[in-house]
Amino acid sequence: MKKRRSKIRVAMVAPVFGDTGGPEVMVQNLTNGLLKKGVDVTLFAPADWRTKAKHIPTLQKSLRRRNDFSQLTKIAIRAYCNASQIKVLNYQDKFDIVHLHLQSHAYAVCSNTKNPCVLSFHSPITNPYFQMLKRAGVFTVALSKHQKGKNRTSALIYNGVPISEIKPSFEHGSYLVSIGRLHPQKGIDRAIQIALRAKKKLLIFGRIGFSEKRQSYYKSKIAPFVDGKQIILMKEVSNKQIFEYIRNAEALLFPIRRPEICPMSVAESLACGTPVIGTKTAPLDKLLQNKKTAFLSDNIRSLVSATINTQQFNRRECRKYAEMHFDSDTMAEKYIELYEKILKKI
Repeated sequence: MKKRRSKIRVAMVAPVFGDTGGPEVMVQNLTNGLLKKGVDVTLFAPADWRTKAKHIPTLQKSLRRRNDFSQLTKIAIRAYCNASQIKVLNYQDKFDIVHLHLQSHAYAVCSNTKNPCVLSFHSPITNPYFQMLKRAGVFTVALSKHQKGKNRTSALIYNGVPISEIKPSFEHGSYLVSIGRLHPQKGIDRAIQIALRAKKKLLIFGRIGFSEKRQSYYKSKIAPFVDGKQIILMKEVSNKQIFEYIRNAEALLFPIRRPEICPMSVAESLACGTPVIGTKTAPLDKLLQNKKTAFLSDNIRSLVSATINTQQFNRRECRKYAEMHFDSDTMAEKYIELYEKILKKI
């Protein structure tokens, strides 16, 4: 078994928008986890990514780091995405498995390669496209039970975080944090109202966005409450820096409005020893079932009460829960099992 694993050659094809978003962080965590287990991984990603793996650049710069990103049209963005993903076709003889993470562009690769392709879904699964991918022979991975639904995916594997590299804190914390793009779905406006009513300091980590809708939401629902004292909008920071902020927080506020796929910030928060306060929206209701680590409710008054009474949580239990359910080593092991299952079929 170990000899077989050491010979698996994986082309990990990353999204191209940056290296701090959820899908991008998952790709980094998975790549590192596979490397630790002896898998031969080559990362296909923009040139500005940092990685321990062999690296083949797909673009000169991640799209969100381009100075002209806000001016790029949808057609231009689609063209850059396509160009980045199909680059792996020039190297297909060097790999046993091609692992894709940008589902809207996956068909362009999988329908033109002789390699078996794995696709991790980082967005909702639409049935017509899912069936199209299945007919093309793609091995699909859902990241949560809610996302999977009735689709017969090849596997269901939760996102993982590098538990051993994340230092927890079991001290109470001195503020709240909220993490996610500034969009109604993420409920950052709800988090602000919860913090205000609980009379506690809130640090917000999230991108405003360039679209008219995102700008309007920020100006009407976020900006009026950002005072730099109680409600603070933080600049985008690295993973290492954000872990420092999370571990020193009292709780993560995560009052999302619509279902997420498998939110990385929840796993990261628990790994830091920081409890989660959020809505019952999927997949949180299935992922967070320990009352010592999380409180979920769709009632704002209840969320405010939980935010006031954070002593009800056990930070050591938060860490244990993360170790049990969200370790990237476990995630990597499950993907290796999938790779081996696929390779036995060909």
